[in-house]
Amino acid sequence: MVIRQVLITRNKYMSNYILAIHIIELIAALAGTYYYLKTMDSQMKIFIWYLWFVVFIETIGMYGHLFQNNYDNKWFVWIKNSVFCSNIWIYNIYSFVSILIFGKFYSQVLHDTLSKIIVKSAVVVYVVCSILYFAISGTFFSNSLPYDVLLETFIVFIFVMLYYKQLLKSDKILRFYRLPVFYISSGLLLWYLCVTPLFIFDGYIYAVNKNFIEFRHIYLFIVNIFLYSCFTFAFLYTIRFKSQ
Repeated sequence: MVIRQVLITRNKYMSNYILAIHIIELIAALAGTYYYLKTMDSQMKIFIWYLWFVVFIETIGMYGHLFQNNYDNKWFVWIKNSVFCSNIWIYNIYSFVSILIFGKFYSQVLHDTLSKIIVKSAVVVYVVCSILYFAISGTFFSNSLPYDVLLETFIVFIFVMLYYKQLLKSDKILRFYRLPVFYISSGLLLWYLCVTPLFIFDGYIYAVNKNFIEFRHIYLFIVNIFLYSCFTFAFLYTIRFKSQ
């Protein structure tokens, strides 16, 4: 998950938060890569690609920091005065691709035919709604999908509940602590449940409450550190069981 850096601040503490999160995201991606190289677990391959995708998006999304400066280069001036002046379009792509990846990941994890159909249907509905909204509104470069995080939370909640249901019905429940998917699913579910209330009220409070802005930065910093620590733990802790 990413912190949507739509508004750029000069606050040095916020810059430190962003740098720290970038580092923990990179660590999670490296841990996933190490896990795959050691175990060749094809089921986890697409999720590891997702972690590298997050690192890429977060890195590209930082270009907004450059606009705090006033360069004379004509390309810089053109971009600064174009629709690309805000990096929100990058995070619209991120939301779209992440749901596709989650859908593919859980389609591989889940074995029940009905569960697979539910996962694919949820992904198709999200993709169609996203495309229709941006095609009609023309706000791809200026706004995110309304209640985007709420929709993502609902979809991820369905995916994780289906996985938990499958886990409870199988003998794998006796060794759930050996499964990286369990830690990944739990981390994703907790992250979305934690940030959803924040983003629901974001538009009402962000513009008028400076204290909320600082709280928002710190809160997102904490939950992102928690999430990517879960991912790192999932790979590094369970790798020894794969080796056995």
